[in-house]
This record gives sequence, structure tokens and C-alpha cells, in this order.
Amino acid sequence: MRFTLFSVICAGSLFAQSYFIYGPKQAKPHEETAVKELKGYLERRIDGRLEIGGRSPITFHIGDTDLAKHEGCLSNMLEDERWIIKQKGNDVIINGGGTRGVLYATYHFLEDYCGIHWWSNHEEHVPKPSSVSIDELDVTGKPMFLYRDVYSSPSSPQDAWTAIRTRLNRCGNTHIPASLGGSFNYGPPDHCHTFDSYVPPNLYGETHPEYYSLRNGKRIIGEKNGGQLCLTNPELRQIFREKLFKFITEGEARAKKDGVNPPRIYDVSMNDTSFRCECENCKAEEEKYNPSGFYLNFVNWLAGEVAKEHPEIYISTLAYIYTEAPPKGGVRAADNVIIKLCDTKTNFAASILEDGNKIFRNYLSEWRKCTNNLLVWDYAIVFLRMTGLPFASEFHYGDLYRTYYENNVIGVFWEHERDYLADMYELKFFLETKLYEDPYQNVDKLINMFMSCYYGAAGNQVLAIRKEIDRIRKAKNGRIMFAPSVGSYAYLLDDIPRLQAMYDKAEEAVKDDELMKARVRHSRLGLDRLTCLLNGRLIYQGGVAEAGVDIGGAQAMARLEESWDAWYRRRKVSENIIDEMKEELATYSDGVKPAPVPKELEGRCFYDFYAHKLKVWHKDTQVLVDDVEATNGKAIRVDVKSSSYFDLPFVIGFYDDKAEKSLGNKQFDKIVEGNGYHWYKLDAPVTIPQDGLFYMTREWTVQLKTSYPQLIGKTFEIWVSIKFTGKQFHPEQVNEHEYIYIDRVVLIEPEKKQR
Repeated sequence: MRFTLFSVICAGSLFAQSYFIYGPKQAKPHEETAVKELKGYLERRIDGRLEIGGRSPITFHIGDTDLAKHEGCLSNMLEDERWIIKQKGNDVIINGGGTRGVLYATYHFLEDYCGIHWWSNHEEHVPKPSSVSIDELDVTGKPMFLYRDVYSSPSSPQDAWTAIRTRLNRCGNTHIPASLGGSFNYGPPDHCHTFDSYVPPNLYGETHPEYYSLRNGKRIIGEKNGGQLCLTNPELRQIFREKLFKFITEGEARAKKDGVNPPRIYDVSMNDTSFRCECENCKAEEEKYNPSGFYLNFVNWLAGEVAKEHPEIYISTLAYIYTEAPPKGGVRAADNVIIKLCDTKTNFAASILEDGNKIFRNYLSEWRKCTNNLLVWDYAIVFLRMTGLPFASEFHYGDLYRTYYENNVIGVFWEHERDYLADMYELKFFLETKLYEDPYQNVDKLINMFMSCYYGAAGNQVLAIRKEIDRIRKAKNGRIMFAPSVGSYAYLLDDIPRLQAMYDKAEEAVKDDELMKARVRHSRLGLDRLTCLLNGRLIYQGGVAEAGVDIGGAQAMARLEESWDAWYRRRKVSENIIDEMKEELATYSDGVKPAPVPKELEGRCFYDFYAHKLKVWHKDTQVLVDDVEATNGKAIRVDVKSSSYFDLPFVIGFYDDKAEKSLGNKQFDKIVEGNGYHWYKLDAPVTIPQDGLFYMTREWTVQLKTSYPQLIGKTFEIWVSIKFTGKQFHPEQVNEHEYIYIDRVVLIEPEKKQR
């Protein structure tokens, strides 16, 4: 037998050499990786004797070795992604099917029998070196979900290593090289929101506006402007067909160059906007089949064209926002179409089995009847600029995965970006990856193990805090939806001081361990930020305001200033992320002084919010800038040219997120005459709900969240101070860039009637 030999001697030990590692003489790239990984981690883990089944020394045979061939364990004899660890006397075979199976077997051995874990790109757990004794091995397994993907952003090359170590077969947009087994990948142009790639606005927008969605009598060109396509336009089918076949050719060429298998999935899916075409033909099709059915008919036709020449290829498409509800009229996905059902209707803090999540459960059960290939696009974060506030979804992951598996879901795409900020990222990522392999594992056992390894002596206390957060949510019917405001978390308000006291005890338990204390402090980040957000430090003009609720904001602020930057530096995040952190800290500060009371509000009592309190959705085109004309010298500046939604008419309004209804809006077809800032007002006062927001622009991309305890339940007039520049707004300003500046929002108490 001929092998590549890696022999490892246990350094610093009185024991004789206790294991050897062999790979095939003609090792493939992924086999070479498996050998190196096993060697590297065992060198760190074993200090003494390695014994398996009472035997030592142990010889590991990694990949397609002669022993694997003799035992019928070659990679081409096993199912793709099946892994095996099989002992024969003093020999242990580690191998698996396809290109990833041997890697999965290697990492299972390290994790299941050596206690090594990978929490994220930045952190792993390797127990202190010691002797290791393992029972005799004869185990095999295969992930129960076909498609396993966790998308993280910003991405890094380390994503691929973390993915393969945790048995993912895709990691968002990060390329997994042949040395790591390749990935279950999409061909070009992307894995979602691809309409603009098939019908590019810069190519067809001016010459063929009829290809794009009609709204309010106007063709809306491209995703950037909130547009979709007019799928009843007969010319689009041929355009899509030609472009898709071009993408297939490109995908196969790229895969050949990279030495990996060619893509088997190509995406055809809607732009990332909730608007759709309102032309008569499209509306008629939607009425007949539901938006999802109309949309699916188009994708089915295209999939049929592909099947004629590429029967191995699948077309994926989204069931998202207006296409989440299943089709009607007998429409069913073609056999080579994959439906990615997006979960935007769920209370993310609750179990999928709870009554409040019935809508999405029903979607699952109905969609399974309409397709053989159902994926779920799920969200481990919420879409709020201040994402990362605490909700204990981890206790409900078992219910979620089992429900998916029992509804024939073949895979899950987790959107879990901003790992440096997301709530309990390492724990939730650990569960996401573990339950992909077997959704019937004991989740409590997994969580307990994580808490012990990751937080050490503070593990039980952190676990108690998380259980208490979930208990409070259940008791008070807390709802954390797809895009919540800070007010959605107000159910925790009364309990924040008690939760913070529990965290004090957790930190005390690890006060002498720098790493564990840093981890505990970071797990507290979301609660500290929420404490600052709800602490009620607002500027009140014209009288004496009711005292804000003091829930420990000063102490939370001190912890954030002490440790938030240090955690980011430790993870080597980019400077723009650190700048975001500093901007957020500035909004908690008491350093902003009240501005002069404007003449229009003399004698009135009001809460005063300046530009630094406003939230924006697109930081590249809506930025906080210096402006000498603005209140306190700062304003949010909106670049009008970046979207047609910033043209006139200008819209302001108030929305109740929890009730999902408008509480008033007003459209301004023309602006107040004269340069500089002017007031724009809602016509009627608003009673502030628990979960409300005041929005500006037709795209709602500049917002004031109003979820402060001293505002909720009270009625206010709402005014906003705005300046417009440029020719569209002032014909004489021909050389001025078109901007909208927003510097101040005031919530004014109603005037008392004179007796």
C-alpha cells in the first residue's frame, strides 16, 4: 500500500507515539485539506495517549485510501455528503461521499469525539490538551437537509472555512474552493432578486419602458426606483431565454476554471421591492392565479425551455412579500423549479407552533402541495437599522426545523448578517448548523453544552437570562416582526433593571477570565443598547416634562463606551462599522443642547428631535451632514437623484408597525416658497402607539422612531423642518444639486382651550 504519511508525536508526553495519519498517494485537494485539518487540530488537542476502542496507537486512513477501497468505503461508493468513521482494529477509516463527505467525517470526529467546536469565523473551542479515550467507532451520517446555507455580511475568505467545518454546503456569496469540497452553488447572475440582471434598466429603460412595471400610470424602471417587470409583455420571454442560456454557458466555464462541479441552479426572481405591475393584463393574471401563480407561470415556461437542453438544471424563484401566498387556479411549480419561500410574516421571537405564527405555517403546508422542491429563506435578524436587540429565538429552533422537515422543505437559507452585532450570533449560528444535520436533536442539550463551553462559569447565568427574556415575551405577548421598531421590544421595559442585575452576576462569575468576561459583556450588548434606547432621555421644550423612566441608561452607556469598541477591534471589523457604532453612541448622549424655540412654537410645549435622532435606510445617499442653516448645525441630506421617490410629491406620514396601519399621511405637490428651512405638518394629531414611526419621503427611508415610554399613548401634532435645493424645487437654482435636508422633527402637545 502506498500512502502520504503524516506522523504525529505527542509533544511533552511520556507516552509513545499514539497515532498516525495517512492520506492517498494521489490525494485530491479536499482530501489534502482533511489530512491537514485532522493533523493540525489533533496536535493541539492530544497531549498524552489517544486510545480508540481500547487500542493504541491508532492509524487514521483519510479519503480514498487502499483500506477504504478494501472496506467498500470509497467516495464514489457512498451517497454524496454521507460521511463514515469506521474502526478496524488499530485502523480508523475517515471518508465520505462526493467531495465534502471526507471533510464532514473529519470534522465530526474532531467535534463529536474530541470536543472541538467552531462558533463563528472568529472563535472556536479547543479543549485543553490531554489524553483522549474514545469508545470503538463505527458511525455514519448524512445531513437531513439537502441545502444548508447561512449568509453572513460583510463576507470574508474565512466564511468558507467556517461553512465546511460546520457542514454547510453554501455560505451566501462566498466562494467555497475545490480544496474545501466546493459548494451547492448558483450560476450567474446571483441567487436572488435577478430581474434587473435579465432586463437591465441601462439597456432597455429608455428604449423599452413597456418592459417595466406600471404604477400610477407611469413606468417604473428598475429595482433602484422600486420597479418590477411587466411579465405579460410578450417580448420578455425571449429576452429571458437568451440571457439565461448565456448565464448557463458562463457558469459552466467558470466552474471548469475553478475545478468544481458546474452549477445546477439558476435564479429568476423578482426585484427586492414590494411594488408590482398594475397594467390591466398583469392585474387580470394576478386575479386569476394570485400574484404567485401568475409569476410562477412565467418561471415554469422558462424552466421548460431549459429542460429541453439542460435537464440537470433547476430554476429557483422567490415566494416573497406579495408572492408569499400560494398560487390558485391549479398552478404548480414545474419539476425543475425550486420555490424559495421567504418568512416575512412570522413573530421571530416565538415558536412557529404558536398561534401567532399560523399564517406562515399555513403557507408552508399549502406550498408543499404546489412544488416538489421547497426551500425556505429565513431570517435570524430583523430589518431595523439598530438590529441586534435581544429576542430569545434560540429556544424555538427545534420546533422550526422539525416543522420544515415535516413539510418536505429540502433546505434553508438563513439570512444572518452583521455577526459582530447580531443578538447571540454564536449560539444561534451553532444551532442553525447543528439542526441542519438532524432537526430531531435535543435543543436544550445543545444549548447547555454551548453555554458551558462559550461562557464558562457564567454559562448557567447567561442561560437563565435568555430563558427569562423568552418567558417575559410569552407573558406579555411580545412580537418581533420582520422590520420592528424599538417599541416592539418595550415589553421588556419593566424587567430591564432585573435582567441587568442578572448580568452583573454573570460578569462577576468570570471577572478573572478576560476572554469569558468579554464574551459575557458582548452577549449583554443588545440589552445595553435597548436600555439606552428606552431610557427616555428626550429634549422637552416649553415647560417641565414628565420624568423619563430611569432603567439604568447611564450604566449601560458606560459599559458600551468601555467594551463595544474593544470587541469590534478584537474582531477586526472595518472602520466604517466602527463609525456606525460611534454614531449610535452619539444618539444616546446627553451632549446635544436644546435649540432655540422657533417663533411658530413660542408658548407651546413639545418634544424636540434633531437630525442625529433620525434613522436612514440608505446610508450612501442619505447622510448626516454639517449645515450652517440647520438646527444645531446638522441635517440628514437626501440625494434626490438617487431615486425617483425623492422627486415631488413629497410625503410625510405616521405608521403603526404593530397594527400595520397608517395613522395619517400628507402629500405635498409643491414646496413652501422661499429658500431655507420651512415647516411641513401632518393635518391631524396622532396618538402615539407602542410601535410607531414618523416617515419622510415616498420611500419612507428617513424615519423617526417614537417608541419612548413618555410618548406612548399621548397625542401630538407632528411637524418636520425641511429645506429643498436645486432646479426641481427652485427654478432659479440651476447650478444647485438637488437635495432634501431634514433637520428637526417636533411632537407638539395640543394647545389647551381658553376658558
